[in-house]
Amino acid sequence: MSLAEASALPPEEPSRALVFWRRYRRNKAAVLGLFLLGVIVLLALTAGLYEPVDPLRRAGEPLIWPFQDWATPLGTDQLGRDILAGIFHGARISLMIGVVATLISIAIGVVIGAIAGYFGGWVDDVLMRVTEAFQTVPNFVLLLTLVAILGSS
Repeated sequence: MSLAEASALPPEEPSRALVFWRRYRRNKAAVLGLFLLGVIVLLALTAGLYEPVDPLRRAGEPLIWPFQDWATPLGTDQLGRDILAGIFHGARISLMIGVVATLISIAIGVVIGAIAGYFGGWVDDVLMRVTEAFQTVPNFVLLLTLVAILGSS
């Protein structure tokens, strides 16, 4: 193929991933969120390297101010626990809660959607109205209703 023939070909379309990334980069809040998620994941992955023992154990004197003792760079709380170790290990717990809650939500949604799609008709209508009720009723009102029905204990 000669150079003239190659230049006559239409330019290649960029990949879907490249198009997605270009559009994603334009949204500064999305990029910041992705960066913060990356930081939290990095904290969670390196928690065992920074503080391999229990982060709730006593690390030193209570109420050490940040950057006074380099063994506890962010200081200690009222019980003498290392605040930085708590942040590192807290990232693990936060990510685990988010992942588990998402998986449970997906499982419930798939089951309800499958039942509604399989049976259709009035079953679909009832399930969709119940789902819409959970989406539209504010969480606080729902919690108040649950407390009124089940009691405060």
